[in-house]
Amino acid sequence: MFRDYKIAYLRERVKIKQAVPLSFLRQSVAYMLSLSTRTIPHVAMIRQFDVTPLIEYTKGAGKDVDGNGTSAQEALLKRAIRKNYSAFFIKTVAHCLYHTPVLNGFLDYTPWRNGGIFYIAEDINLSFTVHTKFGVIKPIVRNPHLKTLETVANEMRELARRARRTDAEELYRRAALAYVKTALKNLNLAALLPLWTLVRSLLWQRRKPDPEFAKIPYDKRLQVEDILGATCTVANIGMMVPGHQTVTAIIPPEVMMFGLGDLHQAPLIVDNKVVPRYVITMCGTGDHRAFDPGDGFPFVDRFQHYIDDPALIYTWQPGNAL
Repeated sequence: MFRDYKIAYLRERVKIKQAVPLSFLRQSVAYMLSLSTRTIPHVAMIRQFDVTPLIEYTKGAGKDVDGNGTSAQEALLKRAIRKNYSAFFIKTVAHCLYHTPVLNGFLDYTPWRNGGIFYIAEDINLSFTVHTKFGVIKPIVRNPHLKTLETVANEMRELARRARRTDAEELYRRAALAYVKTALKNLNLAALLPLWTLVRSLLWQRRKPDPEFAKIPYDKRLQVEDILGATCTVANIGMMVPGHQTVTAIIPPEVMMFGLGDLHQAPLIVDNKVVPRYVITMCGTGDHRAFDPGDGFPFVDRFQHYIDDPALIYTWQPGNAL
């Protein structure tokens, strides 16, 4: 009764191996991504970056001072980058967003009420993807452009460690409750479906809590504030699978999402010669309602500039031209 007719047709004619009810995590992801693809006019740009200068910069990272007179501070930076390229890319994205603020914020698109308002954020809160036992969780590094590379790397390691110690179902329920409270306070009827999803998951839980997480102290797990409040997202696909590129879906109400492929070698033409180079592919997906794609082009040039001169992220201060 009241079942989708296409599903009903298939169920009558296809042998089913197993029926797996969607967990609350999967329901939440399904809701957000369906909302994203249904309401946001995505515009995507895929760009391959030659990161050979970055790799070469980190060579000899094991020495405090090399034969060329490299200082201990620069050697420390080289070791930090070589140990965690992900932290370097997260920090670099934050620096580029600082100089391209139109990509960092959130959109309130309500044409019937106020015509839509785009909030350009001063905070740069970057969420990054962590693959866990029950799916992907996106903890947030807040304002990485104002922190040292070592601090960003340590925060990312700690957040990833907490994510893998966290029951994603329980965390997403608490996050949904925080959203629902805000929605009710603002009389937002659009929250009725998420509210019903939350209530239904509480009344009829589809998955029993994993006893593995019961032994982990509460303060060793991710908290709601660790996953809510992002102004932009970086999906580091290359850390999870050997994929060269990905097309990312924006997480509303954010207006930008970046997908990073794996760092690998590929043949490129340099000085009219085919040579092996280290490359990484980035896909930037933007909300065409909030800004024109051309507004984001300077981001690409700045990203390559930091790759060509990695030491810039160590000496940069707010207000610097680059």
